[in-house]
Amino acid sequence: MDGAGFPRLYWSIMLPLASPMIATVTLLTFINSWNSFFIPLVFTLGRPDLRTLAVGMYAFVGENSRDWTLLRAGAAITPLPLMLVFPRRQRYFVEGVAGAVR
Repeated sequence: MDGAGFPRLYWSIMLPLASPMIATVTLLTFINSWNSFFIPLVFTLGRPDLRTLAVGMYAFVGENSRDWTLLRAGAAITPLPLMLVFPRRQRYFVEGVAGAVR
């Protein structure tokens, strides 16, 4: 690595060492944004077509009634993206949480 500039050192050494931490932060941010409720609720009050899945499921709860069939279907569909993303990033997540050392 003699004579390598900062960009070369960054891409060859620093980024591979930081990749588990970057993957962990990315995964936790994705899960947090997927499960958010109040911010999308406030920003999409006038635009129901922009609602997220969690806020859309809130529409099935009325003042005097609930549509249990649609609520159960939504509850079954909601975790699917998380179940698809997490197994692919699980190794990086465990390394990032454990503080991997190379």
